[in-house]
Amino acid sequence: MKKYFDYNYLKIAFYTIFVVIVCILAYRISSSTDNIMPYILNKVTSWLVIFEPIVLGFIIAYLMNPAMVFFEKKFKAYFNLKSRKQLKRSRSISISLVYFLLFGTFILCIVFIIPEILGNLISIANNSEMYMDVLSMHLIDLEYYISTNFSVIPSDVITKTFDTLNISQIFDFGFESLNTILNTLVSGTISFTNILLDWVIAFMIAIYILGQKESFANGAKRLIYWLLKPPNAKKFIDLCIESHEMMIKFFVGKSIDSLIIGILCFIGLSVLKNPYALLISVIVGVLNMIPYFGPIIGAVPSVIITLFEGILPAVAVAIFILILQQFDGLYLGPKILGDSLGITPFWIIASVTIGGGLAGAPGMFLACPITAVLIIVINRCIDKDLDKKNIYLPKLEPDSFYELTPVEPEDVDEEM
Repeated sequence: MKKYFDYNYLKIAFYTIFVVIVCILAYRISSSTDNIMPYILNKVTSWLVIFEPIVLGFIIAYLMNPAMVFFEKKFKAYFNLKSRKQLKRSRSISISLVYFLLFGTFILCIVFIIPEILGNLISIANNSEMYMDVLSMHLIDLEYYISTNFSVIPSDVITKTFDTLNISQIFDFGFESLNTILNTLVSGTISFTNILLDWVIAFMIAIYILGQKESFANGAKRLIYWLLKPPNAKKFIDLCIESHEMMIKFFVGKSIDSLIIGILCFIGLSVLKNPYALLISVIVGVLNMIPYFGPIIGAVPSVIITLFEGILPAVAVAIFILILQQFDGLYLGPKILGDSLGITPFWIIASVTIGGGLAGAPGMFLACPITAVLIIVINRCIDKDLDKKNIYLPKLEPDSFYELTPVEPEDVDEEM
């Protein structure tokens, strides 16, 4: 009997050998005895450094695009621009205005804001011993006040509680962190001169990207249609457009909101004659970019810094920041942002918590828009599968207090 060669077994053998080779490579890469992983990371890092100006250029262009579009719309509506030459000139002027505002703001910060903030930080560092004594006296007075007016609490509990508050260790940690920040700022200034060329190239690249953004968008669209099937490509492009509009609305709205809050904070603290008004305003304004947790994180160092001036000024600052954040949360934020992300407070808090744990402050800021995009993708996948199963179960909105029961396929057939 003639036997034929079984190619299926040969295919299985090749797959088995391939899997074994991949497992061996994975083991060697992850093994601590080999230096393969550091070598790969160094190579990847060196390649990324080469493309850093280009990546920075795209990021700068993406962030500056809303301002350029704003000026373009104003020019087009005011001057009734129609010809290609007029529109091209309008774009060039819009890009120039955006760069003028950007570098003007940067110079303004260098001349007026940064020296004042550095002066406040240096003042706090130089007067650390005096502030330590002042805070110790405040704690002694607070301990006496609690033991006198709250006799229900045992005195030994109060004493042990305040003994655990080691002011020296707290201040050593705080001022060590402050010195680290100052040293980082100085070293960052020195290293900035080393990477200045990359930033100059990035800003130059951003000019050309902004000037030819339609060409780049068309190229990306052609690439997507080449890689994916037409229906999937269209869905992917629609998702990118929706995500872009949502993120731009969130970032621009949150930036305007935080800028207004920072200015109002500076005005209020100046009225209260707080010596650290500018420093606290910058802290409150910057951290206000983080949803929900930002105002709380910004209030804590602001109150601690003002506590050096006394308990009453610290209480006044705490009350003022509380009122300011309530104004932001109840009126200003909804007016500017609205429901820009379309996600519930639970997902905002959860995403900010996870993002902060993974990537610190940048992760807390970027977590909400990324989560909103993921929720959109997941909901669309769920809706698609439910439609295939003939189940009508739309997403329940947060303000809806009724239950939707799924419609089984048999019920759908009977109704039809």
